[in-house]
Amino acid sequence: MPELTGRDRIRAAMKRTCADRIPYSLILGPFRARVLGCSPGEYYQEGKKLAHSTLIGHEMFQHDSVDVAWDIFLEAEAAGAELEFPDDGVPQVRKHVLSQKAALSALQLPRPESSGRYPLYLEACRAVASSLRGVAMSGTVTGPWTIAAGLRGTQELIYDTVDDPAFVGELLKFTTEVAQVLGAGVLETGLSLTLGEAASSCSLISPAIYRRFIKPCHQQIVQFCRERKASLSMHICGYIDPLMEDLVDLGIGALSMDSPSSLKRMVEVSQKRIVLLGNVATSLFVSGTREEIENSVKECIRTAAPGGAFILSSGCELPYNATIERARFFVEAARNYGRPEWFLAQ
Repeated sequence: MPELTGRDRIRAAMKRTCADRIPYSLILGPFRARVLGCSPGEYYQEGKKLAHSTLIGHEMFQHDSVDVAWDIFLEAEAAGAELEFPDDGVPQVRKHVLSQKAALSALQLPRPESSGRYPLYLEACRAVASSLRGVAMSGTVTGPWTIAAGLRGTQELIYDTVDDPAFVGELLKFTTEVAQVLGAGVLETGLSLTLGEAASSCSLISPAIYRRFIKPCHQQIVQFCRERKASLSMHICGYIDPLMEDLVDLGIGALSMDSPSSLKRMVEVSQKRIVLLGNVATSLFVSGTREEIENSVKECIRTAAPGGAFILSSGCELPYNATIERARFFVEAARNYGRPEWFLAQ
């Protein structure tokens, strides 16, 4: 019998069963720079470093699902935002192109193969897709609300929802198109697609803002993917408990959950209608003990593994100062406790 692959384990999870064990993933994020031995400033400006570190990371940790993702301002930059790249941190917006709202009319849709760093990102997606075999692979496009925050400024955008909702509607119409155009570029590389909507959790906004302004955009992107016979996954940072029913209602294939959110409640709400990923706290990869990491892994598996539709994962991106040793603790625990003979006996 041929050896099971990561893709086999992911397919089993999607079919609400389990292969030899629960699949696991790691959202490597800026930790890739640590793995590669370079500064974040270098990593975020060179597509070859993104591809190379993704491949090295998979060689080290053998995760069943591999994501190719850069920073949350990649799409905003392609649409006109001006960024800066600190040596010791993630990219930041130097100047919000929509500090004056009237500038919206001058913005143009980006082109995947020529705007900002996006050509470098797509090059990395293609390199990973052609190099790995037997694993599930996805690329990421930033969602419309987070792109809008990169163009306008997060605080200003939230105020605009009260002071000028018509402007917010027009801006989100534009950024939804941006996400669709750039997301289509990712799909053309052969990777599946994840929508990363970092700024749309209730750690930052109210459920009312999500339902009025953001959810219709997400529904539109889900439909956009369906028309291309592609399933859409989603990741949202922070606390999403008040939005769980809304997110299940979108029709996405999978949801990646951060550690502030309740995996137990999401299992109850979703009833296995979508695949869940998560949600081991990223802080454990920086300062957790082996026992703490193991306990978190066991709790996630105990909570969500029975009945399939679950991929064990870090809750969000691993920070630059995470350690390889702790990532290996996670992998060891995932393999030890992800087997049905363990979690079905709990």
